[in-house]
Amino acid sequence: MDEIAIRDPRPDDAEALEALITSHFSEGSSYGVDLGLDDPTYHVLVAVEAGAEDAGETGAEGGREGDRILGVMALRELASPDAVADEMYFFDDPDLLPDAGLYGHLEMGYVRPDATGRGIGSRLLERLHAVGADRGVDCFLADSWYHGGDDSPEKLFDAHGYETVHRDPIERSADECPKCEGECVCEGALAVRRVADDEVDPGAGRS
Repeated sequence: MDEIAIRDPRPDDAEALEALITSHFSEGSSYGVDLGLDDPTYHVLVAVEAGAEDAGETGAEGGREGDRILGVMALRELASPDAVADEMYFFDDPDLLPDAGLYGHLEMGYVRPDATGRGIGSRLLERLHAVGADRGVDCFLADSWYHGGDDSPEKLFDAHGYETVHRDPIERSADECPKCEGECVCEGALAVRRVADDEVDPGAGRS
């Protein structure tokens, strides 16, 4: 029986991850992927189904032989609201952010459409919470695309203690939206999770 594993990315994962992310957007889009291999403040985790029969070659489904990539999520450490605002996609106002000693900005949270409902997003998020807390992150946040699909990240963040502190509608027609059925209800949303004092490692480095 195949098992889901969470691991660090490998250089040959880039093509498969780009295909996975692109599949969530409108046809014709393309997105480069930063694997963070040489950046100690950027942590990428990949969910894979080890031993999947269709993953024998590098490509859209998987990286190295034996791994079928199911999902990805990343955490970037940032020291100031201005630095976070520079990284955010939907918002650029640092005044929207709470005060914190070290921010953990969540990025690239995507799961294969045929793998949703298996807890992959939760497992990736929980692992990144642990990584961030060990590094001294005291505020996790995401500027995210909330939509009308079953895999809207709003459900994931609500289940893991995030508060959505700001929303802006994304104005487009139903024909332009790759997720909503009927009327488009998409929003750019800012979700924030404060870390409890007992979760943060007081001796964590901030290199």
